[in-house]
Amino acid sequence: MLAQEIRIRGEPTADPQKCRFILDAEVLSRSPVSFDRESDTGKAPLAKKLLELSYIKEVSISGSAVTLTGDNVESWPAIGKEIGCVIRDQIETGEPAVEEEVMDIGDADLFTQVNLLIKNDVNPSIAAHGGVITLHSVNDGKAFVTMGGGCQGCTASSITLKQGVESYIVAKVDEVNEIVDMTDHSEGENPYYTEPIQKPTQSGDCGCSSGDSHSHGSGGGCGCSSGGGHSHSHGSGGSCGCSH
Repeated sequence: MLAQEIRIRGEPTADPQKCRFILDAEVLSRSPVSFDRESDTGKAPLAKKLLELSYIKEVSISGSAVTLTGDNVESWPAIGKEIGCVIRDQIETGEPAVEEEVMDIGDADLFTQVNLLIKNDVNPSIAAHGGVITLHSVNDGKAFVTMGGGCQGCTASSITLKQGVESYIVAKVDEVNEIVDMTDHSEGENPYYTEPIQKPTQSGDCGCSSGDSHSHGSGGGCGCSSGGGHSHSHGSGGSCGCSH
């Protein structure tokens, strides 16, 4: 995706010295990382460039969000354009905003195993319904993920995650016993935390099926069978379209 095509949305926070900048569809870091003026930013070029701005004293990057802490900032809208240019310039270089070794992905071996399952088995099915799942870290038997696209804000996302994705991953990787959703669903296409959603006849916004449906794809719930209902799948397998 070209830098000029990426939209950046600024969001105020409860702290007037903090502002969050959210990029459309561009994942900058798979796990939360933070830097201040004293940090080594040699492997985090985006943070380095932002901290070179005299009014920024701390940078936090997580997923597609960049949260900035100002140094006596009076008006974020007044400096938002300059901040947006810095972010876009970094993306345009083609270099990662944060290098892999800086990210806290937890258990590296487990991260690799789970990430391959999500990339090769889960996401192809979810993508058919406009959704995507991103793995951020694996710690203490828990895999931390976010849900994007049509799955973000979908009323049936928890069914997709728990009865579909989690059951599949747990069955495949003995050391993982839970999938933890870190998604801000209020920012989704259908933010169920803010507005009621009219339930479609057969499936939710990301292809999620929470009841009695007749699916001709690879399963319910973003391509995942919902478990509790009576889903009649004519695809290739169970949850996420994968055979157990």
